[in-house]
Amino acid sequence: MSLSISDPHDFYQIQHPAPGTAIEPTDLEIEQGFANGKNPNPLPKLFQSLKIRDYTIKNRIWVSPMCMYSAQDGFSTNFHMTHYSQYAMRGAGLVMVEATGVTPEGRISPNCLGLWKDEHIEGLSRIVSHMHEYGAVVAIQIGHSGRKGSTIPLQLYGTRDSFRSTIEEGGWPDKVYGPSAIAYDEAHNVPKELSLAQIADIQQAFVDAAVRADKAGFDVIELHSAHGYLLFEFLSPL
Repeated sequence: MSLSISDPHDFYQIQHPAPGTAIEPTDLEIEQGFANGKNPNPLPKLFQSLKIRDYTIKNRIWVSPMCMYSAQDGFSTNFHMTHYSQYAMRGAGLVMVEATGVTPEGRISPNCLGLWKDEHIEGLSRIVSHMHEYGAVVAIQIGHSGRKGSTIPLQLYGTRDSFRSTIEEGGWPDKVYGPSAIAYDEAHNVPKELSLAQIADIQQAFVDAAVRADKAGFDVIELHSAHGYLLFEFLSPL
């Protein structure tokens, strides 16, 4: 079947709405605050705001956490300021800072961010404040690497047979911990099995890191429970 339409714009107007096209909002969507009754925001839903608890996020474009392997002793650097601020400056509604270790041994690599001491707060606070200037809601992902800790940064992948980071490289091969003494695979360290006391210490480390994140000004805290790291390891053998 062919359509005889003189103006191509007319053709697009008679099509079914594409995903994200503004349509009449549901009662739940109105309650969430992205539209008002019969006069919905004319923007596609991707660009409409979203209210969650006390925060109104200006759009649905959110930047996921990415391991950048650019820290030293857990401290953020000018790289992190530039890397994260660029997303806020370009209009992302929420920007999440990469997986940040709650203990030194909780980092994935020697070059991952940390929040296990108060000295880490100042550098992260600068980054948060800068992103807030551009209206972004700022999040951080805190976690513990578990049996996948003390590995080399991504830029060294493929340069050796093992992912293990040595003491000389800043690694902690003798302080890798997990729910049981089973290595992730032959390329990773064999972890030590955590005691109940050590588990309690790690729980407290998460609490302490969350408090530091709050002091640094973060709006959102995400607990990293995926990708085979410590919290995930207690949930699944995979």
